[in-house]
Amino acid sequence: MNSRLSHIGREVVRKFHTGKWQQQAASFLADQKKMKTLVLVLTVFFRKRSLGPLLKDAVMLFHYVRDIVSGRYKGYNGRQLTLVVAVLLYVVSPLDLIPDFLAGIGFLDDAALVSYAIRLVDKELCRYLQWKDNTVASDEETKV
Repeated sequence: MNSRLSHIGREVVRKFHTGKWQQQAASFLADQKKMKTLVLVLTVFFRKRSLGPLLKDAVMLFHYVRDIVSGRYKGYNGRQLTLVVAVLLYVVSPLDLIPDFLAGIGFLDDAALVSYAIRLVDKELCRYLQWKDNTVASDEETKV
């Protein structure tokens, strides 16, 4: 079973890279209005969908993008942001490799891509989380 899941994961990543997702992400990143709309769609998506173990990592990617779109986080890597946006577009798209409505397996491709993105942008996310921790600490000190 693990080799089968590993094969599915590799196939999802291959199809992701040969598909339209990176180009679509670049198009979104070039248009502030599209990015704000994506953030709104992601907000609704995460409130309505149960993504199990995928949720924590996907929400972290969402916060990363939201803080960039809002102008709060400025120290990001553009190439890695494009990858994250492409993965989030894939996750919210009804037209992905394994349709999300298939009970039990519908989110396997989404989970594989989110895990893949987390591994690829690990250092970027560590910098972001450090910034976020410092910002929260700074905000709390200002309140006192």
